[in-house]
Amino acid sequence: MMKQKKAILSLVLVVIISIILTGQDKLYTGETDRTAAAAGPPIADGLPKFLGCAYSGAQLTEFENYWNQVTPENGGKWRSCENQRDVMSWGEFDAAYNFAKTNSFWVKDHCLVWGNQQPSWIENLDTTAQREEIEEWFSLVAARYPDLNMVEVVNEPLNDPPDAQGQGGGNYIEALGGTGVTGWDWVIEAFRIARKYFPETNLMINEYGVISSVGNAQDYVEIIELLQEEDTLIDAIGVQAHAFSTTASSEVISRCLDTLAATGLPIYVTEMDIDGNTDLNQIKEYRRVFPIFWEHPAVKGITLWGYRPGMWRTSTAAYLINYDGTERPAMIWLRGYVQGTFVDMDSIIITPEGGIPEINTDKGTLQLSAEILPGNATIQDVTWISGSKDLASVSENGLVTALINGTVNIRAIAGDGSGVTGYLDITITGQATGTEDERAGEAGRFVIYPNPSVDGNFTITGTENITRVCVTDLSGKQVKKLYVSGRPSIDIRIDTGSDLYIVELFNGQRFFYKKIMVL
Repeated sequence: MMKQKKAILSLVLVVIISIILTGQDKLYTGETDRTAAAAGPPIADGLPKFLGCAYSGAQLTEFENYWNQVTPENGGKWRSCENQRDVMSWGEFDAAYNFAKTNSFWVKDHCLVWGNQQPSWIENLDTTAQREEIEEWFSLVAARYPDLNMVEVVNEPLNDPPDAQGQGGGNYIEALGGTGVTGWDWVIEAFRIARKYFPETNLMINEYGVISSVGNAQDYVEIIELLQEEDTLIDAIGVQAHAFSTTASSEVISRCLDTLAATGLPIYVTEMDIDGNTDLNQIKEYRRVFPIFWEHPAVKGITLWGYRPGMWRTSTAAYLINYDGTERPAMIWLRGYVQGTFVDMDSIIITPEGGIPEINTDKGTLQLSAEILPGNATIQDVTWISGSKDLASVSENGLVTALINGTVNIRAIAGDGSGVTGYLDITITGQATGTEDERAGEAGRFVIYPNPSVDGNFTITGTENITRVCVTDLSGKQVKKLYVSGRPSIDIRIDTGSDLYIVELFNGQRFFYKKIMVL
């Protein structure tokens, strides 16, 4: 009887509040009045789609400077709120809700019904008592948070229904009607109860695995269409986008979104995160996946499932802010992409210290620098990679350290995820011997003729020990490269026009330089 009285009082309170309030928009429009201005506007401030984040203590720092939608990470789950029967703990939910309302952000409840993180005490009640508790749970949330913009009524119906005994599984599916005639009667009944207590709030279903498999998306649509058979039961579709779902191809993700959009309901991308074992891998995947969601006409908002260390996928480095508070490249790209201000790199020019791409073993190292074009590219970082770690290593700052003789290709890959790459071959030689005059005399045995060359054709003789010939213009740009071995003469043709060129000959130990004029 006490349960019934509480439920009735809660229902009356909800009705009164719904009369007083003007109601809530059915779709996010971006039209918010941020009366409490933060240090910086959120990334998607004023845009027709929101970009939100899960709310928890670990994610709170500067939240309002990045995100304009709030979902309590754990604070809205039943076990968090009522771990002990009839003893309510609203602290985390209150904090998220009040923060959202203070900043005029959309707020979504996560979640009413689920097969995980449910209070253990409900599992052993009979179905009548379970039904009373479910109704009371719905009514208490509705009464305490009358201005919720959206409620996840059922979370993960395909993958985690509330039918398990133990481990927070709920075991109350029969109290909602079980599978019944439709196979999903319990989902339909949950939405009916939700609509009773949340008459003006957007009601959403949420699921994972439905953007990585068209078959799963079609199974999801079957449930959604059953809900649509009763007017006003469902307002939106939620699709989780954790890293293990977004590994699907871009084509599959798009097809799944199209399949769900065919229901006519708006889609909200929930619980998005992308792992980042390296900055480059993370930004490349963000650049591939995020636009699929953001640019789909049916998608009205995206919620990240954390962005700072302490989020649930911290161990896979899915955070966008480093431990020291600096932004990772994926965060820089995300802001620029959403706001339309991001500038990609279009080329990288690698320059060796001193202008000569050679390391002598008596020197050991060579500092490289990367010139980024255009100069206003949003991200100026590059990742340095050695093409042969047996020959040389390269530090994150472009310092090449020689290991053994040979030629190593060094690459600088754009840190903005665009894939733009600069290349430079570095020759590693043994220690030079003899005086400078002696080395110059040794180079004298090489003869170039005709010099000048009228048509760009010329021959070099005395090259029995030469293994490689490079020809560059005076700016250092390579115009010809030949690998040779044991040939007494080498024929070369240059077709880049009249100029003075430098001919670089390498015998595996040393470089020798000659000049050729092409008329």
